[in-house]
Amino acid sequence: MEQNCLSVKVRAQYLTKKLFLYSTVTGAFLFYKNKISGTIPPGIGNLNKLTWIDCEENQIVGTLPEEFYSNLELEEVILKSNSISGSVSSKVGDLSKLGTFWVSFNQLSATIPSTFGNLANLQELELQSNRLTGTIPSEFGTMGSIDFISLESNLLTGKIPTELFGTNLGGLRILYLNDNQLTGTIPSNYGSSPRLKDLWLSDNLLTGTLPIISEGEFLFLGK
Repeated sequence: MEQNCLSVKVRAQYLTKKLFLYSTVTGAFLFYKNKISGTIPPGIGNLNKLTWIDCEENQIVGTLPEEFYSNLELEEVILKSNSISGSVSSKVGDLSKLGTFWVSFNQLSATIPSTFGNLANLQELELQSNRLTGTIPSEFGTMGSIDFISLESNLLTGKIPTELFGTNLGGLRILYLNDNQLTGTIPSNYGSSPRLKDLWLSDNLLTGTLPIISEGEFLFLGK
């Protein structure tokens, strides 16, 4: 994040269309930990210089408008701990500069877009504590910069993709998949991740035998 990036700290009660009219001057919107309510207006798509938005811990409802993904300069998106519903659009894959995407502790549903695999600069992905369904996209295996993935406490099904433990994810340190409905066995290439030290798989429907655990690794399979 550039040090001279302009920001707007909002202390108002509601999100309004006027809030998003300053597209030529605003690089960051920081209005976390307030009592802001209402929906995110489509006008947010006009912020062509927006690099950072943080509205964590507010009372925002409704869906993420498709226009949100028009902000191609976005590097950090922090929308966790609200009541945002709907789905994450496949257009998230257009945000090529994105490094952080935190939308945990909301009411998001539908499946996880496979287009996350387009995000070569993504380092932190938080989708936990939503209502996401379907399988974990194998395309996650192409997120070459990823360090932290949290998908816990959703309704995910199917097998754990072997791509999550491939050498392409050489920087992955933390992987939380617990509290879902995942089935099958732990992938046999589990030990191929050079930096993976923290893997949580508890409260799923996994079967098979225990994998070999190297010294210094932490594998959490149950309570």
